[in-house]
Amino acid sequence: MDNYEQLKADNKRLKKQVEQLSAYNSYLEKELEFAQATIQRLKEANREAVNI
Repeated sequence: MDNYEQLKADNKRLKKQVEQLSAYNSYLEKELEFAQATIQRLKEANREAVNI
């Protein structure tokens, strides 16, 4: 395989990897939002429990 063909193959592989990482990043962002919302709810519940 000459240099050009190798670069094309590398580019194709890297584009696929970027797509996979982008999807995983999106998933992690949703998980983070859920975790932050859970923390907020727990803080509020804790405040209410302390005030009882």
